[in-house]
Amino acid sequence: MTAADTAIILMAAGVGKRFGSNKLLAPYRGRPMWEYALDVALTAKSVRGTPVILVSGYQTLLDAPDVIPVRNDCPLLGASHTVRLGVKAAEQLGAEYAIFMVADQPELKAASLLRLIEAREPGKIVCLAKDGQAGNPVLFHRAFFPELLALTGDRGGKRVMHRHPDAVSWVEAEDARELKDIDRPEVD
Repeated sequence: MTAADTAIILMAAGVGKRFGSNKLLAPYRGRPMWEYALDVALTAKSVRGTPVILVSGYQTLLDAPDVIPVRNDCPLLGASHTVRLGVKAAEQLGAEYAIFMVADQPELKAASLLRLIEAREPGKIVCLAKDGQAGNPVLFHRAFFPELLALTGDRGGKRVMHRHPDAVSWVEAEDARELKDIDRPEVD
């Protein structure tokens, strides 16, 4: 089993309702917020050979180097639509595993993502957590791809994870800040 059998799906298609604008392009510590997640994903690609699928409706993001761009022209269909687009792209690559990352989690560390990749095993879901609090990213074995493809609305893969508690294993984040996503501009 090689890490190249794992695709990272960077979910960057949200409309930022709670934020009030496109939060992914908003500055966070001097850089656009989404670039932090991209850096983490590309570190995993360079270390482990994992392809990075970037799902977005924003051309600026889709033009990022070293990613497989997947256009989401219907972000109002919710997170499930982004998940489905990502799974379909991962299947086209022949991936055995898909990791779903969000692009508004700028404190995530590459070391945590790499540990998540190393923890993968057939028939399992692996979730980054801190002190019992589940977060993102989450890795799914392909056995769960049909359920991910059947999702609807503005909820993502956690719905599938909750249906299969016996299949879930956990990777501990180094710091609780890694799990925090940015939903409001005043957080910066």
